[in-house]
Amino acid sequence: MTTVQVPREVNLPTIPTQEANDLDIMALTMAALRLVNPWTIDTKWTHKIEPGTPEAKDRIITLAEVSCHDTPQDCWVVIYDRVYDITTFLEEHPGGADIMLEYAGQDASTAFRSSGHTRSASKALDRFLVGELPMHERMYRRPNGIRLSDIPD
Repeated sequence: MTTVQVPREVNLPTIPTQEANDLDIMALTMAALRLVNPWTIDTKWTHKIEPGTPEAKDRIITLAEVSCHDTPQDCWVVIYDRVYDITTFLEEHPGGADIMLEYAGQDASTAFRSSGHTRSASKALDRFLVGELPMHERMYRRPNGIRLSDIPD
């Protein structure tokens, strides 16, 4: 014979009430959190970032945000602490889209450097620029960072 256990009744202590004129900040906060879960708020950009625009140079983008852009329809990479939206370039890349998709949403500086890209390839990246990493996430463009003589300005 199977027995079913019923959870026992739990009596929570009551919170003393205050006068109607007093505001209970904690109660208001808890009521607001029941309506809106702050952990589900979308932190992505509210408008599309146009690559290569002057405003893109001033935009700060974290590695966490870059990691959200890792598909063939939305592909961002980090090269020398700068963030590039290479979605439109995937099919044009001489090495093919697959090699670029391996680094989608990640730092591709080492791969970019080791594959022998020319200075003109480095300068061509400007049209895909959407922002830079914050100072605490940078490796190349920061005081006492890794120094390479041929990083484009």
